[in-house]
Parts: sequence; C-alpha cells; structure tokens
Amino acid sequence: MSIVFLGIDAGGTSCRARLIDESGTLFGEGAAGPASARLGVETVFDALMSAAREAWRAAGLGPFAFGRVRAAAGIAGYLREGVADSFAARPHPFESLTLTDDGTIACLGAHGGADGGVVIAGTGSIAYARQNGRTLRFGGYGFPASDEGSGARLGLAAMEAAFQALDGRLQPTPLTEALLDRFGGRAPAMTLWCEGATPTDYGSLAPLVTLHAERGDKVAQLLMESAGDALAALAATLEAAGCARVALTGGLSSAIQPYLPQALARRLAEPMGDALDGALALAGLPLAPAMSDAR
Repeated sequence: MSIVFLGIDAGGTSCRARLIDESGTLFGEGAAGPASARLGVETVFDALMSAAREAWRAAGLGPFAFGRVRAAAGIAGYLREGVADSFAARPHPFESLTLTDDGTIACLGAHGGADGGVVIAGTGSIAYARQNGRTLRFGGYGFPASDEGSGARLGLAAMEAAFQALDGRLQPTPLTEALLDRFGGRAPAMTLWCEGATPTDYGSLAPLVTLHAERGDKVAQLLMESAGDALAALAATLEAAGCARVALTGGLSSAIQPYLPQALARRLAEPMGDALDGALALAGLPLAPAMSDAR
C-alpha cells in the first residue's frame, strides 16, 4: 500500500478524521468524542486514534498499517502554554504526525492555503488569520471568559434564561421549559449540573437553542442574535487588521448565519474547504486534489 494522508480536526465537541491517498481520492472518514487540549494528552490521543481507526475501517484497508500514514491534527487549545511540549513527548504510530491548533487548519482549508481569515464558531470560538507570513489571533482564550458567540457560551446563556424563568423573572418559553424539564424543574439539580459542567456540556445545549430559534422562540432568537453579534465583532476585528477575506467556519456556522448582521453576511467569503482539508494539506497532501475529490 502506498502512503496515505490523515487529517484530524480535534475539537471540543468531537474529533473528526479523513483518510485520503496520494491521488486525492477519499478513502474513509471517522469520528470520536471531544478532543480539546484541556482534556489532557492521553484523552486527546485516545480520541485521535479512535477517529483514525474508524476512518481506516471505513476505507476497507484491512489490518491497521499506520506506519504508512502521514498525519496532521489541529487541536483546540493547542496554543495554551506548555501544551505543545506535552504533546510532542507523546509517542505515536504514524510515519509522521504534525500537530497544530484548530485555527491553522481551518484557515488553510477555508482559503486553499492562501492568505485569509476565519472566525470559528464551534464549542469555542476564535478569529484567526494568516497574512503576509504572519498569523493574527483574536479571542479563543477559553470558556467562560472568552469564546464569545460559541456553542458553550450559547448553552450558558440558555441556562441563565432557564434560571430566570424558574424564578419568574422571565416569561417562560418552549426553550426554557425544555431546559427545566431536563432537571425536573428543580433549581438544586440545575445548580449541581452547572457546578460540574464543562464547555462541552454547555455546548451540547446549543442545538436545543438553535432548534427553538428556528421554531420562533423569542428567547432562543435573542440568544442567537447575541451570538451572531459577538461573532460579527470577531470578524470585524480581522477586517480592521487588514484581512480582506474572512470566512465563517465551525459546527455552529450554518445555524448562526441568519442571525449575523446582513452587511457582514454579504462580505463573508465562502470556505473553499474545511478544517480537515487544511489538516491534510499540513500532512503533505496538496490542497487542490483534497478539496475537489473529498466532496
């Protein structure tokens, strides 16, 4: 078997993998659970390998032969102090493994390797750009103090609304009632959950917000508009720094589009590829074949 390339997007909600051969033909894709760097090296590597094995099985390539795989992964939170050194010390089974942050692979994929910026809206959020040989980064410092407009912040805001509805300080809506039902309408149960909730836990509530927003829930729509404004501010920061081409990416990007300021929505560039395309390019696969054949 010839060399194959593996791209991995390791985020706060899930870890996705895509396996492609030298010609750019898609072999297989796989997924695993959360893989943010804050979860620790071993948890992230377990998710990386689980997604890689699923992609291998989907490709029908027989026994695992990862020694012939050139891999690259973009990991959420990878730029935090000390993280890169911890990951560098971890053995791996691949011919090569390049590790970076999620912003880098999203940017590479969205702009086909050319200069440009991305606002990533997933469990977390960040504005990231590659421009004239340098990188720009705004936000993305972690929940709850940063990650504006993210799924985690959206879930947190939904829980705040549920508490207010429970107190009678907010008129109940289908969204707040759905959240209260999850906890039997009991404040102690809600408080206990919040005390131990991770960004991934809060992010898991975001689909409930987007669903009720689509159904016309006024509270849900206000939360989505607030998230849209926060992401728009990140995009405006990139533009003010001279980034001419900005794309919106991430798991929340499609749902948030209707709630973005119209002027920004018109300016946003359509991504040429996704974060997995960027990871594959980082692994050594030319971008153009990956993006044309992996669709």
